[in-house]
Amino acid sequence: MQHHATGQSSPPSMLPLAQRKRLKVAVACVPCRHKKIKCDGVRPVCGSCEKIAGVKCVYATAHVKTCIDHEEQSFYKASRNRGALDGSRSVSTHNQTLLDGSLEGASRRSFMTRGGISPPLAIGSASRSPPAVSLGNSESEAHTADSMNGVTGDPKYTRDIFGRSSAGSFMRQIQTAINPRLDASPSDPRGKGAVARGDLPGVQHAYSGYETSTLLLLPPKALADSLMQVYWDYDWTLYPIIDRGQVEETYESLWTFRDTMDFPLLTMSIINLCFALGSHYGPSIPPKERRDTGDSFFSRAECLYNKAQDAPSCERVQCLLLFGVYLQSTKNVFQCWMTVGEAIRMAQSLGMHLAEPEFSSQSVSHREYRRRTWHGCVWLDRVLSATFGRPGMIPKWLFSLVPLPSMIDDEFFEAQTEGSERRPDGQPCIMAFLRKAIELYRILDDVLVELYLTCSPREEGIESKLPHILEIDSRVQSWSKSLPSHLQMQTAATGNTIVDRQATVLRIHLLHVRILLFRPTLVHYCSRGVPSYTEKPNVSTDPSLSEMMLLQCPRMCFRFAHELIDIFNCNLDPQTLKGPLPVWWYSVFYVYTAATTILVERFLEKRESAAIGESAASQTWHAAINVLKSYGALSDCARRCVAALEVLYNNLSLDNHENGTTSDPRDAAPDRDSLLGLFNHLNQPEEMNGPGLLPLSFDDLIWLDSILETSY
Repeated sequence: MQHHATGQSSPPSMLPLAQRKRLKVAVACVPCRHKKIKCDGVRPVCGSCEKIAGVKCVYATAHVKTCIDHEEQSFYKASRNRGALDGSRSVSTHNQTLLDGSLEGASRRSFMTRGGISPPLAIGSASRSPPAVSLGNSESEAHTADSMNGVTGDPKYTRDIFGRSSAGSFMRQIQTAINPRLDASPSDPRGKGAVARGDLPGVQHAYSGYETSTLLLLPPKALADSLMQVYWDYDWTLYPIIDRGQVEETYESLWTFRDTMDFPLLTMSIINLCFALGSHYGPSIPPKERRDTGDSFFSRAECLYNKAQDAPSCERVQCLLLFGVYLQSTKNVFQCWMTVGEAIRMAQSLGMHLAEPEFSSQSVSHREYRRRTWHGCVWLDRVLSATFGRPGMIPKWLFSLVPLPSMIDDEFFEAQTEGSERRPDGQPCIMAFLRKAIELYRILDDVLVELYLTCSPREEGIESKLPHILEIDSRVQSWSKSLPSHLQMQTAATGNTIVDRQATVLRIHLLHVRILLFRPTLVHYCSRGVPSYTEKPNVSTDPSLSEMMLLQCPRMCFRFAHELIDIFNCNLDPQTLKGPLPVWWYSVFYVYTAATTILVERFLEKRESAAIGESAASQTWHAAINVLKSYGALSDCARRCVAALEVLYNNLSLDNHENGTTSDPRDAAPDRDSLLGLFNHLNQPEEMNGPGLLPLSFDDLIWLDSILETSY
């Protein structure tokens, strides 16, 4: 009998029936392993794959095989649980359940793959490494880098950025000092034509045909187009982190090409994140179902991102930032914090935090998206720092190292090199909002550092904080005066919905910053023992300037809180929960912050004799509660905010006082045990310090507690 070894020219399928036996091959090809069918092991194409059109026969090495086993077994186990088919050409009949029943009405329709049934996509070619091991072949690992020592080889040969304090950079400096010629070594693989560090594109991998039935599923085109457009109009115009042109090109190709095609996994993850964020305002999705719909798209985006396994790139940082933006709307505080931290570290490893060269041949588009991406990291770092009450990861001295994004809209990258408030076509520049918003967040960072993160008002007299308050308030005023005319909130709408919304959002940002700026003075105001809120306080016959200022700062804080809540009350549609306002989780953040201030104002008002009619503070309070209750249809976060505020309100016995049932001020004293019980109930690690419960840290309620202590 003639023996046929694997790889010989005569495959077993060509042998006579009497001789044909099942051959045990050392390594079956990947498609046969997935289908669990016999593989003859013939290379380059086995007999089974040769019979199936459109399937590429790929063999994996032993190391790759181990990685694929773990990855694919997990995937197919999940696929079977979802009722998905294997690698056949047919689309699953259960596509409509992919979103776990979250789509109702117009959105409860079967999903399809790129507009119809298409042949399975190839796993890859023999020259392409499988996704499971793509990171293991990165340049960084090849040059002995670790978390403790940085790079221990020559940093010149790695794509990662290591500062002067790293051992590798230090050794390179020593070598250069000894022999200057080493600095221009001809062995440097990155010649003049090499790609700049931090700009190397990540390796994109194609979908396998076996993943098409689940990962390439899209909503019906009408719904998908609607969600994408909502994202571009509501989210991207405020936070343009991702490359819109690149994403739109890939998105359109999903409905155009029906043949085999390499779809970039990372971009597909971003598209699903756009769907997730767009679901919060999707017109065809009922408000109560938007969160579940968004969570379903978010889960699919996570799966795509994890399967991409690309090397670090600007697009990967953008994707992580988009994950962070969405996670702000969830209770996943730790995941949100760590995801944004990963984006920052990846951006720094790519050198995105470094100053730009004075003369660069990079395109305007490339330059602007690098700036937007880095400052997106700075923005989210500061927002989470304020939200979680934690120090930011990015030091302040890095803020000005990278120029702010220019006022250049994407459509005019080829026509403009310098920014302008007006586009070449005479229309307002949409990107002007981003630049001014980043400037204001820098001021907010100083508010946090000077007034909140260093020490509390209890630990240091508020008088020592007055110079900081005055200096920061002066900067806020200068910033407000520098706004382009189209970003100054007008009494009448301009007709441009995007511009009108940007102006309103900036005004809300401004009011929020000023509330936080003046809020520490409220404790001092209450501690003076003023018998009445509206009466002139007792001051010395020779008052100091600081004393008079400390009496006016709380009144300004109240005024800003009134205006902020009034903006929401006038612009929020309680039915659709839409309007020219920030995204809903920031809206809850701002309204809750202002409502705590109004609560203090009402607490001070109750010391007066019975008022005639309802006070302005009472009206604003009820407006804030109604706004938060409206947002409760979207999130438990808003409902918990309402519950917390109403319990505090009741503990202050404001209802009894307003109804005339309280005659002795001592009877209006808050129930301290109930108040502390509320604090203990809300102070849960998984729910505190994040948007999952309250948009601000628990310090807000402690701050209210300090006012109660000083006022009785």
